[in-house]
Amino acid sequence: MTVIDLTRPLTDATVIALLGDSVAGAEWERYRRIEVEAHQSLAYANSAIFRMSLADHVGTHVDAPSHIFADGADAAALDITRLCGDAVVLDLTSDDPDHGYTAEDLSSATPQVRQGDIVLIYSGYQDCGAADRIHQTYLTPSGAAWLVATGVKAVGCEPGGIEHGWDGLHVKHWDDPVLGGPDPWPAHRLLLRNDVYIIEGLTNLDRLAGQRVRFAAFPLPVPGLSGSPVRAVAWTGEEK
Repeated sequence: MTVIDLTRPLTDATVIALLGDSVAGAEWERYRRIEVEAHQSLAYANSAIFRMSLADHVGTHVDAPSHIFADGADAAALDITRLCGDAVVLDLTSDDPDHGYTAEDLSSATPQVRQGDIVLIYSGYQDCGAADRIHQTYLTPSGAAWLVATGVKAVGCEPGGIEHGWDGLHVKHWDDPVLGGPDPWPAHRLLLRNDVYIIEGLTNLDRLAGQRVRFAAFPLPVPGLSGSPVRAVAWTGEEK
């Protein structure tokens, strides 16, 4: 069988590539930083041990319900059977780099989405630089509601967020309890309330666009985390 890695490297450069100037400010410095430091070195010992520090929503990662809901399941409590199995890779490239995918977009896509699928959205996302205003496709509330009603297990995307990061943070102020209104991050809420898990920051979907594949993306079972890096892979063909 052919296995395709859909995972980005866990580096500072990946954080910028996925989120651009949305996280370029000084207040986001700790979020951006991925640190790997030696705890024990082969220079003086017979084994090497490193310590890693990073945010739980950088790189290719899964959002747990606790990302949005105080009583939601954390990364350690996720049902991993919802993160592996049959997947459909929808080719939803658009002339508008900031297009919001609606229920109509998803229902008319081919191959047809089936109950129990994991839906992966290929949008042709272009990496950002640190000074670039991010352009990204995203899922509208109607699109999220359609996925829930169809009975999918999870949804994955190429951008760093399933909703428009710049608009959500800097226009709609959804992270602000006062300015964000009564229903912040509505697509996240619809999906995660119904245990439709969200995988963000995928890559190499261009190699699978328009296909049905097998897919897996497993989180680290760390209690308390609201998300986790994953190693996302897809495979086609029969095992020999």
